[in-house]
Amino acid sequence: MSGRGPKVFPRATGWRRVLLVALASGCAVTAAAAVLGWLVTGGAAAASAAFGGLCVVVLSGITVALIDWSERHAPGLTVTVFMVGFVAKLVILGILLGAVETPAWIDPPWAGLTAVAVVVVWQAAEITAFMKMRVTVEPSDPGSS
Repeated sequence: MSGRGPKVFPRATGWRRVLLVALASGCAVTAAAAVLGWLVTGGAAAASAAFGGLCVVVLSGITVALIDWSERHAPGLTVTVFMVGFVAKLVILGILLGAVETPAWIDPPWAGLTAVAVVVVWQAAEITAFMKMRVTVEPSDPGSS
């Protein structure tokens, strides 16, 4: 027995494991913030926390899902897809924050702080899961052997 405990997602491999671990972490933080918002301030805070957290979870989930797809269909582009997806996620978040008027029911501190917390936890979960992967960062040159 290795003493490391059971795997969270035993059948998932590669980027799919990263996606599942990060999704579970992001959703857990979102749920905790929504419950805390409900207990501290009420329904508007809970809904705002859920909205802020879920926005991050959805955009980040799409990014990692695209990387998972790339790893299986175009492995040489995985790092590129990762970088483009990350930049696109930031641009989309910036556009949403700057161009879309905040609905009246949103409590900005609860939505914003939950979104920040989910980003931090998501990145930590992603890095932790990624560190357990065995990946080639630079594809091998077919001409060299």
